[in-house]
Amino acid sequence: MPKIYLYLWFDIEDYVSRETDDPPLVFINILKRCNVPVTCKLVSEKVRALVERGRSDVISAISDCDVGSHSDTHSQHPTVWEYLANLDVASGAKEFMSREEPGLELLSEVFHRIPSCYGHPGVMWAPHVYPALRNMGIKVYLDETGILNLNDQPYWYCGLLNLNGAGRNLIRFDYSFNKPAGIVTMESKFRRIYKRLHNGDGGAVSILLHPQTAVNKKIWDVVNFARGKNRTKDEYERPPAQPRKVTERAYEQFEEFIRYVSSFEDDQWITATDAAKIYRRPGEIRLERDEWTPMAKHFLASQSYMKTRHGFLSPAEGFYAATVCLAQYHDTNTLPDQIVIKEPLGPMANARTKGKKSFRAEDFLATAKSASVFMDSEGCIPTTLSVGTYAELSPHDYLATACKLLDSITYSRTPSKITVIKGRAPQIHHLSKGNFKKACEWIVLPRNFSAPKIFEQALLQAWTLKPAIAMTDGID
Repeated sequence: MPKIYLYLWFDIEDYVSRETDDPPLVFINILKRCNVPVTCKLVSEKVRALVERGRSDVISAISDCDVGSHSDTHSQHPTVWEYLANLDVASGAKEFMSREEPGLELLSEVFHRIPSCYGHPGVMWAPHVYPALRNMGIKVYLDETGILNLNDQPYWYCGLLNLNGAGRNLIRFDYSFNKPAGIVTMESKFRRIYKRLHNGDGGAVSILLHPQTAVNKKIWDVVNFARGKNRTKDEYERPPAQPRKVTERAYEQFEEFIRYVSSFEDDQWITATDAAKIYRRPGEIRLERDEWTPMAKHFLASQSYMKTRHGFLSPAEGFYAATVCLAQYHDTNTLPDQIVIKEPLGPMANARTKGKKSFRAEDFLATAKSASVFMDSEGCIPTTLSVGTYAELSPHDYLATACKLLDSITYSRTPSKITVIKGRAPQIHHLSKGNFKKACEWIVLPRNFSAPKIFEQALLQAWTLKPAIAMTDGID
């Protein structure tokens, strides 16, 4: 039967209002009664506030849950997008780490573990954070974005598992309880999702709640940090309060919804920690010689990920495999019998092919050798690839050309000269420029905010995109 995974997550973030300290505790106690796990993503400033206010009861309750990071200060300026706006992924990862590491260290200190996941504040998803998260030992990106989507299901991007982009499979519980009939809407939406997945191949359902919405009518950061303005602690303003009956209804309907969802067959509640085990990578991937030809033919014709007997290869992994094969051929005049696949990041900037369109195969093999050394050293695909003094190739034109040459060598038809094959930038159709521009209008950001380089960098890292496949039947 198709397996359906349910991941429930709380974004616990409002540090300006004491009144928002209690809802996480109430919701977690409901989940304990229902025997349902949750991943609590915390803003580190909220944790500081809980410590200062002596709320060890709330901290203790959260400690029993899966704990993730939701940034250090969330909406204080400069926000994540503001300080990453003009940086490439490599330099942005360093900047993110320098700014966010204190908050991550606080979470580790208070909850005695490395956070299981990270998710962006507000709408501010960015590729720059991924290398930093990997360096910090965080295994999962958990959030929601309309900017990147891969069939509404989990995926790998920049080497990290993403529960981020559930699309049609997302249920937002926030403010559904404002009206008595809200529970009817929530249950109806879940039934539709369940039926679609159950009648297909299964999949994952994302359920999101901001606990503070049970007691606040408006979002806390919109009230305090709109349009690029900061406030001091003394200036913090609590959003208008929910009527008591709405707060009580929120708790009642949440429990009813959780019990309703739990009653369905073939679904399983998981956390971010569980997801890292269920969707784990298959360990070291080794490609054999008989796989060179199908791989070369695939990436010669397609800019998308490739299905193999090992799972999936991203275009970045295909780039690495083809390059290493040609680099060994350059050194030994033979193709390897086997290679261990690594996945570099995508290039750090856009480039166009220029110069001659035809040159000696010997010179191109030397280019492959240099590219192999570069990837092992820098961990990313080169922005341009020089062929002697004759040409500069874009990475996608290089990959198509490399695959053509590899295919020829496999059949012992090594040419003396080769011609550049035109390729295409991989998988950019999975990213939405329209949704990115819409996100730039988020009310917390400064007026007329624009950060085209962030979206450019997201497109460049589409080289690493591929589906995440469940490798186990579940977690006991």
